[in-house]
Amino acid sequence: MDSIIGRCQAVLFDLDGVLSDSPAVHAWAWAEVFRPYGIELPPERLHREEGRKSEDIAQGIILEYGLSIPDLVLNEMLVNKRRMFRAAFKPGIRADAKRLLIHLRIKNYRTAMVSGSARENVMHALGEGEAEMFDVLITAEDYSAGKPNPEPYLTACRKLNIEPRNGLAVENAPLGIASALAAGLTVAAITSTLPAKELAEAHFIIKSLNELPAILFRT
Repeated sequence: MDSIIGRCQAVLFDLDGVLSDSPAVHAWAWAEVFRPYGIELPPERLHREEGRKSEDIAQGIILEYGLSIPDLVLNEMLVNKRRMFRAAFKPGIRADAKRLLIHLRIKNYRTAMVSGSARENVMHALGEGEAEMFDVLITAEDYSAGKPNPEPYLTACRKLNIEPRNGLAVENAPLGIASALAAGLTVAAITSTLPAKELAEAHFIIKSLNELPAILFRT
């Protein structure tokens, strides 16, 4: 891989676990809606599912545990899961994420958020004025095939008007990494929810967003 330094025009971020400390709340809400069916969902299992649409996550759980849930009931479960998340999660991205987004804007980089979550949840997770910190917001309603399909990131690149090779994606889960790689982006993975060995397909592994400027600006 040739260096991203010097050709990067945009940085594309996942939301959960990258800009926001929301994965634990999502995992709790998923566990709660499936607990009446007698199963306990480990947080790590749900962290590996990050990036999928809610409908796909639910169907995967149903298949794995051999559950039989009518569509109408499942739809209500998804509504409840999102409601529980919004009730439990305090809106706002992390301070280090805000600093980085401001720094990127000063450096004339375009930015996008590329999330597998529904727009209602994304807008709730963002604090006042934070949506305006991005040039492009991509949520589950903006594409048909979710991560690991490349469509979410290709959609973002098209709206940013960049070639994927000129973008850097920041992810924290294998499905998001796979999506960004398939789209042709360079990928930095942050070890916020999973260990480095589970993120090894990314070009860069970072422990903190504070490490990102070194990838972009230093030789």
